[in-house]
Amino acid sequence: MEEIGFQPLGRRIGVSSIKQAKPGVPSWLAFVVEFISNALPRDPAGNWEHLHIGAYETACELLVKLGCAIDNGTGAIPVAEPKLPEVTPRWDDVATLVVWVAAQSGYIGFRHFPGARSRPIAAGLAPANVRAAHGCGPGYLADEAFPAFQSLGLILGGSWTAVAETVLWRDNPKEWGLDFTSDRRFLRARDLAVATVPEGIAEKIKQHAEIREEQIVEWLELAHSAPGISRNRHDALKSLQFWSEHILDGIFETNWRLADGWLSPTESQRGLGLRFDPLAISMRMAFAERYLPKYPHLWRC
Repeated sequence: MEEIGFQPLGRRIGVSSIKQAKPGVPSWLAFVVEFISNALPRDPAGNWEHLHIGAYETACELLVKLGCAIDNGTGAIPVAEPKLPEVTPRWDDVATLVVWVAAQSGYIGFRHFPGARSRPIAAGLAPANVRAAHGCGPGYLADEAFPAFQSLGLILGGSWTAVAETVLWRDNPKEWGLDFTSDRRFLRARDLAVATVPEGIAEKIKQHAEIREEQIVEWLELAHSAPGISRNRHDALKSLQFWSEHILDGIFETNWRLADGWLSPTESQRGLGLRFDPLAISMRMAFAERYLPKYPHLWRC
């Protein structure tokens, strides 16, 4: 990280030095590290804290992967001499994380499309400074976040870019009322996912899709071992189905991306732990309806 101008322990990054970065260093890296470093909460010692908040947990994970910090269980400790790894995390995951961190920290706010019927009165809200474009609605972005968003190619000339659209699907702002599950790109990705499931992934999916009788019996035995708790077979089935959905969501969040389909093991390792990704969850449901029709708990809302 020294070669791109990163200054550790809370000092600002010299963004201009990115021009001298050696080949292979992503142009967004210094901007993203600076934004996340400033957005994350810190403890009195100056260490980053994730507070068990998903976006912040993944932000700490990114700083560790980029050689800027050491994981300490409750966040990340800045290192004295950051060193950039040979392989950096995936751009799409980094871009998604920046959106999530901005939303969590109050640096971004989404606004309704002009003319929307359910559009509320925007009293007290900062006016939009990012124009609607490419299927994305208007939004407000704080000055502190602009460099990171621009470096990632999400904003250009005060408008969302084309590549921002599918990144923002992974945040799915309720103000925009998006339905990307009917988009041809989503449907094409679903068909490809069904047709090309790797053998190892297919085994995991089928293992966790089926709710077996012995699982129900084990669940009930465990529930009844606690005094004062009464549970029945229906309770067991609902609980096991919930965890089945949760595990399959994790498979998609780790091993699948819209643009690339099923990831290779190497690409999966480059990914970030973005849990409860609306796009991955929607793809799990669409995939399961085709691939696992006899397990409706995986595809019915």
